Amino acid sequence: MSRPGPFFNEFVMVFERINIFKREKTETTPTQDTPSTPSTLTNTSAADGSLFENDADSHAPLRMLTSTTPDMQNNPKTDLDVDMNMALVKKSLKLLLDNRFNEAEEILQRHYTTDMHFALGYGAMITFQAIMTYDTKEIEKGYAILSQGLQLTDSKRQKKTDYLRMRAPSYEEVVAELLYAETLLLNSLLTFAQSDSVIAMIKGAVKGRTAYAIYKDLHAKYILKTDNGSSNSKKVTKLSNDFLSGILLGYGCFQIALAMVPPKLLKLLELVGLQGDTQTGLDALGKGVEMEGLRSPFCAQAIMVYHTAFKFNLDPYNIDLDTVDALIAKFLTLHPQCVSFHFFSGRSAILARDIPKGKDVFHMCIEQQNEWVTMHHTCWFELMWAAAMQQQWDQAADYAERLFGASNWSKTSYLYLLAVFRYAHYVDTDPSRQYANDLNITALFKDVKEYQIRIAGKRLQIEKYCVRKARTFRLQNNFLYLPALEALYVWGMFCLLNEEMAKKFIRQCEDKLETITDPQLCPDDRGLGYVMVGALWKHCYLLHLKEAAPTEENEFNLNKAEEALLKSLTYEKTIEKDHFVIAWGNYELAELHWLRGDYNQSTGYLKACKKVSAKVKYSLEGRIMFKVHNLNERLKQIKPV
Repeated sequence: MSRPGPFFNEFVMVFERINIFKREKTETTPTQDTPSTPSTLTNTSAADGSLFENDADSHAPLRMLTSTTPDMQNNPKTDLDVDMNMALVKKSLKLLLDNRFNEAEEILQRHYTTDMHFALGYGAMITFQAIMTYDTKEIEKGYAILSQGLQLTDSKRQKKTDYLRMRAPSYEEVVAELLYAETLLLNSLLTFAQSDSVIAMIKGAVKGRTAYAIYKDLHAKYILKTDNGSSNSKKVTKLSNDFLSGILLGYGCFQIALAMVPPKLLKLLELVGLQGDTQTGLDALGKGVEMEGLRSPFCAQAIMVYHTAFKFNLDPYNIDLDTVDALIAKFLTLHPQCVSFHFFSGRSAILARDIPKGKDVFHMCIEQQNEWVTMHHTCWFELMWAAAMQQQWDQAADYAERLFGASNWSKTSYLYLLAVFRYAHYVDTDPSRQYANDLNITALFKDVKEYQIRIAGKRLQIEKYCVRKARTFRLQNNFLYLPALEALYVWGMFCLLNEEMAKKFIRQCEDKLETITDPQLCPDDRGLGYVMVGALWKHCYLLHLKEAAPTEENEFNLNKAEEALLKSLTYEKTIEKDHFVIAWGNYELAELHWLRGDYNQSTGYLKACKKVSAKVKYSLEGRIMFKVHNLNERLKQIKPV
């Protein structure tokens, strides 16, 4: 006898749930004075071992037949008029973009239990605060609000039975589908943050995949078919730009995020149908901006995040600052006080290597508002690195100390940076001192390991690196080789230096290399020193790369870079602790030969970099492998690898 197919199993499940629903209706008949109790279908507890907290999360065939709240079911007059509803949502968005965060939150909080737009808006604000603060109470609060929002939006979506009967969804049902995807995506982010258990990771991944499937389906129905002249979107007439910009925001962000997944995970995602393309994502977000809908400002901010953060880590010398500046100008015309767009203006100045201007803008952002103090933390972070690039170590240490005291994000990293900036200032005040005998500095390094955190069940790679370097400091009798300069290199700040700054750092590196005579320090520290010298010379070459014709001086920069990097590799067999030095050296040489057009040599050094990972575990391995993958993809575009 053949086994029943999946459709038969689904039909049986639907039939059984309908019978349960009918049985409950006959057993419990609500009166006019008593609100009807939601069916047990609406609350399947996670305590039974299920991965989902309710049927809304499972995307089940028959979804929450009685999931509407009692107020909505028995007192429909409590719902706001749709037009008034959207007017209030847009008012709260305007308040948000005008830095009046508390007023915006008050409006959203007032109606989030009865309207899905307010539920999403309020949930998004709390989620942002929770992620910025990484505060347990904020995370739990955001998770509860979003879980309630999921039930509310799910009750408005088209039921599976209507879909099987081929009934076209109403406008409200289509909008609810989008809001459900947006709420589910935010909920999945907080699921990762709320717990580091395997179950939490699986729940978060499943929710994210469900949200992506909805975005992909809506994009196919209401964007692609509309572009092709289809009449599939006739239902979406009123507020269509608000609706369509939401689809484009989610679809575009997913495309960009999936395109940047590490290669090991990428193959697994492709097996379950998850693929991304950066340009497709940017095009979708660009359309969302042009629509001038409810989500258009967020489409613009997503584009700016890509260029100023993700692209900065992938290819910092080819960032499209023209696009970023055009978006900033457009939205600052509409919202002159918006702190987030001013922040991107400061970030753009830093990426253009105009550090004084960037610092002025970040100071202005801090002065503009005090309602969301967490926005100050991002400005302090930028000001810290700006001061470090200018070798204003005392000022950099001050911002690191502020971040350590006020921000819950990676206190380990902030404490380590505070220690190395204090160390740099200590040595600078008397260049003859190499060892930090100051008790305050040694105490800071000692405490670095006490503040490690876990995200999605794993410790942050950068925190592991900080803990290991702090341990090395103690093992080397309170000595590190130019740790502040190493921090600038590890955090990817070399590419933001102007030529004068870069050559000043080169001189300091070379001078310090001459002073290292201790045999126990030689291999690790000399190898690190030559890697940083090579990276700085390569940076000087890249600064002039866009000139009309290569100059003799610029070729000199590249030759000096190669000379220093090859010296770093001579310590491969004698390095004891800092094996990441050899991996970085191979990667830098691979990129150097890619710049020269010697693609075979570049490929060879990438393979050598991977061999280091095969032999030994080292600090920041994931970060280096991400860079290797990115360079490998660039090589594939030129020739098969």
